[in-house]
Amino acid sequence: MSNKDIHRRFLHNAGLIVGSRVVFGLLNLGTNVIILRAYGAADLGMVMLLIAYVRVFAEVAKFESWQAVLRFGVIAQERGEENNLRRLIGLALSIDVITMFLAIVAAVLLIPQAADWFGWNAQVTEFAPWFMILIIFLTNATPNGVMRLFERVEILALQHGLNAVIRLVAVLIAMMLGGTVVHLAMAWFAGFVISGAMTMAVCAYELIKRDLRPKFSLNLRKTGALFPGIWHFLVMSNLIGIGPLAVNHLTTLFVGAQLGAAQAAVLQLARQLSTGISGPTRLLGPLLLPDFSRLSGRGDWAGLRTLVVQQIKVAAIFVVVGGGILFAVLPIVVELAFGADLLAHIWLFRLLIMAALINILGFALHHAMFSANKGGTALLIQIAAMTVYTIIMLGGLWVIGLNAVGFGMIGFALTSRGLSVWIGRGLLKKRIKRSKLREDAP
Repeated sequence: MSNKDIHRRFLHNAGLIVGSRVVFGLLNLGTNVIILRAYGAADLGMVMLLIAYVRVFAEVAKFESWQAVLRFGVIAQERGEENNLRRLIGLALSIDVITMFLAIVAAVLLIPQAADWFGWNAQVTEFAPWFMILIIFLTNATPNGVMRLFERVEILALQHGLNAVIRLVAVLIAMMLGGTVVHLAMAWFAGFVISGAMTMAVCAYELIKRDLRPKFSLNLRKTGALFPGIWHFLVMSNLIGIGPLAVNHLTTLFVGAQLGAAQAAVLQLARQLSTGISGPTRLLGPLLLPDFSRLSGRGDWAGLRTLVVQQIKVAAIFVVVGGGILFAVLPIVVELAFGADLLAHIWLFRLLIMAALINILGFALHHAMFSANKGGTALLIQIAAMTVYTIIMLGGLWVIGLNAVGFGMIGFALTSRGLSVWIGRGLLKKRIKRSKLREDAP
């Protein structure tokens, strides 16, 4: 497949993913606006803190096994090694089950402390252990990897849409029946469970249809021999995955514990608007991971560079045009959506959106590095970006309030994307040079 074919297929899948994420992201935002106006920032913040709490454990439990399914599955696919693909999927599912069980146990045990830190009322605290079941459906790592491997990206778009619709309907029902904050949490519970179960069912169907029933095994030595580098890949990808976790969910929990649930709600609303812009690009990188893996496996580093540059150019057009329009209408959007009171936090919205636009520019860099077996380098870049973020956020939170989170996010984005471009350009230059020397050698 040529670079043009890869780019054309990417644009098709990207349009599907981004379009669905934008539409249903607005639906999710509308759901939060309804809760804000009907229940107030404190109740919305309590729900957001509960969701952030469960997401912390779900993200750790995910162990990024879906990336391993893509990175090593595409190679097994190309070679027609169906037995190895079955072993890979079985390994990923085994990791999911073990880590999900441990995450649920840890999350439940820490609920009493969490209730004290975040100010949950008695009803929320009593419901919280049941809410931890969501870890199973939020993790959903291997099914997501399988969907991407078989190019069933429409299922991922449908999952997000189904979740948004169920959540909105359940919230409206709770309001009409005079429900409490627990019933609002149940709306999120229903959306995640039903949409997650749908993805699992489609994954099972795809595997049965292709006669790829998983072979379960946790034999470390045998797995390492079948898929050289897989354990290093899993460890590195999981450690890197903790970066966005710390920046997003842990910040929400920290703000809630220090400044209260209402401030956590404001932060979450601002972040939801910025995530609606950059969030879809987190799904676009994985769309390119199989193609990056093919190109790196063939030693076609020039082709990989061309593909990365193409994505940066497309992203730059969106950032310049879309960003300009968004900043022009942002005060109007905030006032209409959230009310005039939140205009006091307009700079938080601006800063988070600015960080989101920077992140969009380099959405493919992380996955390009992984495909080139430079997970360690990507991890060091992530650590540097997290350090910058932590210094800015902690240094300014009690001085300039929530705006410190916005400045921290800009520091994170500039550090992450800037170092990725600088280091990645040098690495690709060296590899392209070596490839040419080998080709020219007699």
